Amino acid sequence: MGALSNGLMPRASTQTARPALRRLPTRPSRLVQEVVRRLLPLLFRLQGLELHCENAAKQLVRAVSAQQRGETSLLIAFRHPSTRDPVVLADLFWNRVRAEADLMGQPLLRPFELRFLYDRGIPIWAGPLIGWLLQRCGGIAIHRGRLDRPALNQARKVLAQGRYPLAVAPEGATNNLSGEMAPLEPGVAQLAFWAADDLATSNDPRSLQVLPVKIRYSWRQPNWTALDARLSALEQHLGLSPDEDRSEGSIARQRSRLLGIGTALMEVLEQLERLPTDEALPLTQRIEIYRLHGLAKAEAHFHLRAGSTLQERCRRIEQAAWDRIYREGLEQLSPLDRSLADWEAREADLELTRMRLVEHFTSVSGHYVSDAPDFDRLAEMLLLVEEAIGWIEDRPWAGRPSLGPQRVEFHLAEPLLVADRLDDYRGNRREAVQKLTEELAKRLQPN
Repeated sequence: MGALSNGLMPRASTQTARPALRRLPTRPSRLVQEVVRRLLPLLFRLQGLELHCENAAKQLVRAVSAQQRGETSLLIAFRHPSTRDPVVLADLFWNRVRAEADLMGQPLLRPFELRFLYDRGIPIWAGPLIGWLLQRCGGIAIHRGRLDRPALNQARKVLAQGRYPLAVAPEGATNNLSGEMAPLEPGVAQLAFWAADDLATSNDPRSLQVLPVKIRYSWRQPNWTALDARLSALEQHLGLSPDEDRSEGSIARQRSRLLGIGTALMEVLEQLERLPTDEALPLTQRIEIYRLHGLAKAEAHFHLRAGSTLQERCRRIEQAAWDRIYREGLEQLSPLDRSLADWEAREADLELTRMRLVEHFTSVSGHYVSDAPDFDRLAEMLLLVEEAIGWIEDRPWAGRPSLGPQRVEFHLAEPLLVADRLDDYRGNRREAVQKLTEELAKRLQPN
């Protein structure tokens, strides 16, 4: 099931086992949401972030108005390329849609309030304040690595009641790339069918719509000088020969340097994992070998069978690690058993760190900057490499100078009507979920 989450998380250094994670209830507060709503424009001005959403806001006004009139139940499925997505979406929903509705002469019947799924792990690494805010802003915490029935039932009930739209990220995690989408998880389609079936069974006349929302980030002005300086810093850090060609704006040259940095980084990871270095293989193939090795090593540690997709494998490893770090009945253990639990928690944290690095490298590849090389793609891949080095060295990589202010654009695709597919779902659930997921993927593809 997709949820708001972070693609690269600060490393935790677990030394002892901890009490089991408790469920975080949804505690929406209009006061908290109003304070956040008013602070968002100031935050974006400080960051130099421009939001462009005129057409998307108009479409959302129409969709939300229909939902508030009781004509539809609305499931918003959004692309999740960045950790900024929650705040830019909050501004879109709470500020831009409200203002656009007034301009269109169609003021909303009530303030825009929604529910959304977010990863239960976020408050672990982001801190209790973020967890508190997510709860007050309408968040439903979900454990991604297991069948979290209470969270799924709560999300299903939100859609069946139809009072609030539900927002979900079908990719399941950020990939930090605006121009390439990660494979979608089937949970969003399954949730949509459950809710549509509930509506039909109760003879509710509302139709369930899945509304695809695309999000794309870009730099407002390509700053080749800053990009060149940051590539030079990485080359120096990795002991690579300095680039002699100083001509600015050469996409081919910058791409070649970035791939050279990626190759040097991969050699370090291959040495760490005792993998043979085959320089004849393309970088993308070497990355894939590294990914599969890292996942298999973690799965062997936790005695897990390999899942069908990379995301599923990462989620299962994450949950297995959490089961060993956050444990029930710690206070009832004998001193020796408690020491063994602490030992097991430290080992689990190490495997979780390995999985996080592998997960991060699902986005690092040579083809992204080869298929359609431009400043935005080069800059996004540069940031991924910098974050990977910071992750390995266990300290943030200070990327300087700034690449400049960014802009974010929203585009809405045609909604998917789930009732039209309900008979197919009742006949063959697996096939219907797969087809709906594939159609949603087509509509969320970057332009």
